[in-house]
Amino acid sequence: MWLYSVHFLVCTNDKFNVYSLDQLMYWGTEMSQESDHMPPLNWLRSFEASARLGSFTAAASELNVTQSAVSQQIKLLEAHLHDDLFFRSGRQMQLTEAGRDYVYFVREAFDMIRVGTKTVFDAERGRSLTLRANMAFTLFWLMPRLSELYVKHPWINLNILPHIWDGDDRPAKSSISIVNGVSYADQGFRPLRDEYYFPVCSPDLLANGRLREAPHFNSAGMTATWDQWHKSGHGDLIPQPVNYTSTVVVSLTAAANGVGLALSHTSLFGAPERAGQLVRPFDGELKMQERYFISEPGAQDQTPAAQAFLDWMEDIMDTS
Repeated sequence: MWLYSVHFLVCTNDKFNVYSLDQLMYWGTEMSQESDHMPPLNWLRSFEASARLGSFTAAASELNVTQSAVSQQIKLLEAHLHDDLFFRSGRQMQLTEAGRDYVYFVREAFDMIRVGTKTVFDAERGRSLTLRANMAFTLFWLMPRLSELYVKHPWINLNILPHIWDGDDRPAKSSISIVNGVSYADQGFRPLRDEYYFPVCSPDLLANGRLREAPHFNSAGMTATWDQWHKSGHGDLIPQPVNYTSTVVVSLTAAANGVGLALSHTSLFGAPERAGQLVRPFDGELKMQERYFISEPGAQDQTPAAQAFLDWMEDIMDTS
């Protein structure tokens, strides 16, 4: 008994390629069933892996298939899309312009599938919370109090993503966000409380008599300024050139190390004061335009962990 393997020579994209009968039947079935031209998932997996690893052989090893299978799936995908996705440059395999554009969407789709799978089917979902929080608020307010959250809710699993720039519009994979700004109320956030600003310094700087001529530090982009402070008449300071930093974390660290004076505000001062790192040399304070805002989680993020964190935040804000 003889077994015959029938193959066909097919011209696609001005090139001749050899396909088995099974491949052509599968291809034809997929094309007829998908009115929106959605390619089979295996073709896209082979394409994404090949683009990321730069090799059909490496992609085949990762996907646990043969190199010829990956190569054939790429050919079928190119024929399906009526465009080339790769080209050879010596021994290197490079993406075409269309390939570079397409792989972005393919990777985004796979990422969404991974996130969706973890979100819907993760057994720990109700106990985990991803928090995207302002860097200064995280270091000076949240971290010194975090043990209280775990004492009250020892089951919670908190993933914290600090950020410097609150105006960053990149989508964040977080359940709750805490940002600093003049107004976020129209973006689904609510304010935590009013903030007041004032100069701070180290206890040593206050004690050594160099306070009036000490360097001034401030964070760029804040509406609270040294110029406003000097004009307010609070304290007996000689105006100095201001040293600007990208975040209040740096300016407060400079002050805590005795380098000079920095402008702090309500939420950031309590913990370093209790630790003996910072003091207020003057009694006055001025109201800030900025406040900290916390987001209201969407329906998909309404979990026991999210509710526990929000309730804890509300309780502790009233007492801190």
